[in-house]
Amino acid sequence: MSNACRSSYGRLTYVFNQSAHNTTKTSHRVLASSGINIKMLHNPDGTLSLVQSGAYLEKQFHNSLKRAFNPKRKIQCQSIIISFSNNEFDTTNLSEQASQALQLVQGYANEFFDDAQSVSVVQADGNGGRLHVHLLINAVNPSGRTIATNRFSVYKMRRNLNDYLNHNFERVTGRKWENPFEKTENRKDLDNLSSRSIWQEQLKKTIALVKTEVDNVKDFLNKLSQLGITVTERQQGKSWTYHSTIKTAKGTKKVSARDFYQRIDKNTGQVLTTRGLGQAYTKQSLEAYYQRMLSKQKEILPLETPPHHTRKEVDNNVRNKEEREQLAKIKTRAAEARAQITRQREINQLNLRQLAAAKAEEQRQQQQAERKAGQAHRQQSHGKHAQSIIDQERLRKRAEQRLRAKQQNAKSSRSKDAGPDL
Repeated sequence: MSNACRSSYGRLTYVFNQSAHNTTKTSHRVLASSGINIKMLHNPDGTLSLVQSGAYLEKQFHNSLKRAFNPKRKIQCQSIIISFSNNEFDTTNLSEQASQALQLVQGYANEFFDDAQSVSVVQADGNGGRLHVHLLINAVNPSGRTIATNRFSVYKMRRNLNDYLNHNFERVTGRKWENPFEKTENRKDLDNLSSRSIWQEQLKKTIALVKTEVDNVKDFLNKLSQLGITVTERQQGKSWTYHSTIKTAKGTKKVSARDFYQRIDKNTGQVLTTRGLGQAYTKQSLEAYYQRMLSKQKEILPLETPPHHTRKEVDNNVRNKEEREQLAKIKTRAAEARAQITRQREINQLNLRQLAAAKAEEQRQQQQAERKAGQAHRQQSHGKHAQSIIDQERLRKRAEQRLRAKQQNAKSSRSKDAGPDL
């Protein structure tokens, strides 16, 4: 994992100055640590201390950042997490394996990031209890030059780390290392990949219904456009991207989904990622689908000219009878095919109407919820206004009572010769 961090102080204090998150394997937050181009705290015997100060390390990071001072800089360091599987380190001997993991990561950092300030921290307090290493790299090297962000690409770093482990894992651990990515098989659900949102599932259903309603790709795109779904071409017309607009709590939102694509390693030819809706939703797949439908329709169409029979084979009566029977069979098959297509289109239209009704019901419920929220807000406002009037009336009555009390006190304390109360 590779993430850009806006606060090197926050990340350094997180990995060093917190208690262990999971004490199943160990109660220590840090099992081993080291650094490149940076000063770290040592024990009296000269070994690196497991207890480091995040503030002390961040100050050294900040000194490099000041050499390339940029008031608009947002990224201060890169946080890289290298997690080892149980086959690589089974954590039966944490002390020894933590030292080996640190040696491997430090060797990798020395080979590919030797010009930068970096800190490596070995831990095993995650939820899964696996041995993992936090590699924190300063965004600016000690000379004041910024580290290129493309060097932190997760695919590039993974490939370089796998190459490094392939040559050095057995030397450090004494055990043979197997690259887990070489065993990765291609996905078997290429025709219908798992969707990442409810909208994509709905899009797949809509496409499946619409493609049976029309006879060619052009009408297919027009029908989708009527339903609020547009299609744009990519890669010079070889692939498609579907676009639509959905309603959310914050308003309308534009969404899009590609038909199907795979990211392939140029060196090995290995498939790295497979995404999109699936191969069944590509332009090529739909064109092949309509071509197959056209071929089936040609097969069931009645023959324009009946088969020719000579007089030597059969007489005229037998020949005419066979031709009539064959023509009747062809007509029957064509009628059945037309009826089946009609029934399928009726079913698809019903499904589209149900889909539209469900969408309308969803919009109605949303509008109803918005109206209820507005009514609640108005009632709350009216309640506050009524309470304000009651409070004002109470204050007015209290003022009148105090005035009457003052007048009574004045009357009772006035002497007989005081004269009238003016």
